[in-house]
Amino acid sequence: MRLTGGNYYTKVEDKLIKCRARGLFRHQDIKPVVGDFVKVEMLAYDEGYIIEVLERKNLLVRPSIANIDQALIITSYQEPTYSFNLINKFLAIIEHFEIKPIIIVTKVDLASSIDEVKEAFKDYTNSNYEVYYSSIETEYGKEEISELFKDKVSVLVGQSGAGKSSLLNMIDSQFMIKTNEISKALGRGKHTTRHVEIFESASGMIADSPGFSSISLDLLDAIDLAHSYHDFKEGSKNCKFNNCLHEHEPGCYIKEMVANNEIAQSRYDDYLTFLQEIKERKVKY
Repeated sequence: MRLTGGNYYTKVEDKLIKCRARGLFRHQDIKPVVGDFVKVEMLAYDEGYIIEVLERKNLLVRPSIANIDQALIITSYQEPTYSFNLINKFLAIIEHFEIKPIIIVTKVDLASSIDEVKEAFKDYTNSNYEVYYSSIETEYGKEEISELFKDKVSVLVGQSGAGKSSLLNMIDSQFMIKTNEISKALGRGKHTTRHVEIFESASGMIADSPGFSSISLDLLDAIDLAHSYHDFKEGSKNCKFNNCLHEHEPGCYIKEMVANNEIAQSRYDDYLTFLQEIKERKVKY
């Protein structure tokens, strides 16, 4: 559920148990993270030791969290205006770690019509990304988005001011109460989160951490990026070279897809920007 001060607060049946990790983990280069499924050896009613970390289906790094079902990319239509560059960066990281991305556009009531918003985001729907639309003011999209959380472990990422907390509070009216209760238990304010936590809300599990608003590309190399997006990864199978970076190489199928409007030019341009960032970082180090 959460990690604080070297203690792993682990849910065992219906109880939250304070656990320590066995010292042998340090020698095996194993560190339990939030979201792990573990085996616990009980010492007392509410204390124990983690003796085994079970196999993970994925691991998001920085912040560290395991076994995520989906990442909801929250972006507002206005105030602040959406950034496709930021969305594309999130998609690269999320898909690299084999986590399902879902885009949620908030504050759609600030547009002249919902069709205007859908037109702006059509490149993502055309590339088979799931895109949902919401308004806190009118509760537009509430039922549809509520269904996304059920029986899933979700993380929320996105630009500051996009309304992540407001969205969750619309979906589950107990959300703010639950997060405030956690904050009081840990002796900190709601807006001073320093650790990853998972809490139950909206009929699912939701991860909370300040790091989810500032994911970096520094864990990807050039080939990772070239294969991160699902349509790039699939299209790469038809490139002439296995290590094609979709930049200047002959016989690049991704460039053909861009030319045929199967991949949006703007997404490809952002990809090239990210690729250059990674190359410059490699030279720097």
